Amino acid sequence: MADLTIDIVADPICPWCYLGYTRLKAAMEHLGDDFRFDIHWLPFELHPDVPASGVSRSQFLGQKFGSQEKLNEVTHALQNVGIEAGLEFNFSDKDVIPNTKLAHQFIAQASRMSLATPMMTALFYAYFTKGENIGDQEILIRIAKEVGLQEEDIEDALSREAELLIEEKMERLAQLQIQSVPTYIINEKFLVQGAHPPETFAEILTDITKEDGA
Repeated sequence: MADLTIDIVADPICPWCYLGYTRLKAAMEHLGDDFRFDIHWLPFELHPDVPASGVSRSQFLGQKFGSQEKLNEVTHALQNVGIEAGLEFNFSDKDVIPNTKLAHQFIAQASRMSLATPMMTALFYAYFTKGENIGDQEILIRIAKEVGLQEEDIEDALSREAELLIEEKMERLAQLQIQSVPTYIINEKFLVQGAHPPETFAEILTDITKEDGA
């Protein structure tokens, strides 16, 4: 039995993080019972300067990509890649890019109940498939309750202490020079970046197991 700890640095509004985890999960299922995985999620903000109220996705990303036409092209390509992985990426002109710090506070709180992965995947689905603003406190509370967090857990997630904890974690990751997501830290020493196909992930994890056990 090979034990692998995988720390996933991600943002719930990062489509490649959603795609990457889906592919990683397929790889883990393919590797089967010979491997035991311990998954953790670490916070990263793609757009830390976005205000708490959020910004228009079409306007914000249209400027980032240079034009609305280019954004439409990138969006269409992403949707096609998503279909191959069984993911539904839905976008509209009403979509908002949120500030995700509060979402990360909820993910960190969920990790205390071993619910971080269900919380993260619920946030991915809410944002990319349902088009919900996951920077909105009420939406986060609803999702948290659906995942299994209790009232006291939600209070803790909304606390100043939770905010400071997330800031501290992101500062540590910045010191590691992690500047893009998804990034996977395996067994605290192997760094893998990108949304690799499942077969590539399986090869990487197998190779790491061999090297770590050598």
